[in-house]
Amino acid sequence: MWKNREFRIRLEEDTMRDYERVMLTSGECNFFMPMGFMGEDEGEVVCYDCSGFAPIGSYRIEKTEDALYILENVLLIVGKSVEYLITPAKITINSDTVFYNKETGEVKIAYVPAAKGHASLRRNLAVFIRQLGADICDGKEKYLAEAARYILYHNYYIRDMVNKIGIFKRQLYKEKQQYNS
Repeated sequence: MWKNREFRIRLEEDTMRDYERVMLTSGECNFFMPMGFMGEDEGEVVCYDCSGFAPIGSYRIEKTEDALYILENVLLIVGKSVEYLITPAKITINSDTVFYNKETGEVKIAYVPAAKGHASLRRNLAVFIRQLGADICDGKEKYLAEAARYILYHNYYIRDMVNKIGIFKRQLYKEKQQYNS
């Protein structure tokens, strides 16, 4: 995975469909990290161009508003992926595959196909939210916990999940304003 400022993974044969490979290497899906493939005897190695980006796991996210910003962007990426025939449930979403550019605030995902049996968008997002909230120290963790519950236990479209995160961000902002006045 992420080692020496490089992100590489080994894929077994037939892990990724041909059209997914074409879409992800074409540069059309600019919300995914650019990737290239190198063949090997027992599969292939995928190399990602991470220039300017680092995995979320290498940052210490202490504010709930920052975690909600990242989560909202991840949901937007997942929502856009269907336009390119990438199944959202097949995207591995965790602190190793979600990348952040500190200078621009841009969030991207390194597309790694979810392991067979682990292809559940809701479960993947809930685990990711738990990872995002690991270092939160502003006392507002309840918003992340509520987001995880909302995603896990309700059958909403991705757009509805994004809207709910927007509501949480507004509530958090309102609380902050009330506290400062």
